[in-house]
Amino acid sequence: MKMKKLIIGLIGLSIVLGLLGINLSAQNRQNYSMNKTLCAHYVKLSRKMVDGDNLPLAKLYAQKAVQANPWEKAAWANYNDVIQRLADNGDIKDFDTFIEESTAAQKPKADAGAQFEGC
Repeated sequence: MKMKKLIIGLIGLSIVLGLLGINLSAQNRQNYSMNKTLCAHYVKLSRKMVDGDNLPLAKLYAQKAVQANPWEKAAWANYNDVIQRLADNGDIKDFDTFIEESTAAQKPKADAGAQFEGC
């Protein structure tokens, strides 16, 4: 009799723990889905700022997009584009000095992020 109660108790406990696990899994999926949506929203805002030539604000939105979903390739591509545009305009500081436009225009452009070693 005690053995039956023990088995029934273990089965009941495993069912309760299983239901809690399903609930937590669903909650994580919902958070991930919301992060993807938030990331897409920030990418869209960043692209609007790039089109309006407001690169500092575009960079801020691009950073927020990457923070919202660091696994999203579109967010990283957008961030890289904004940083490249800032660098081309000479708006990124290199050891507290601005890159001169004349020397930046004469240098050949590196492929696929080679100019940003250490990032």
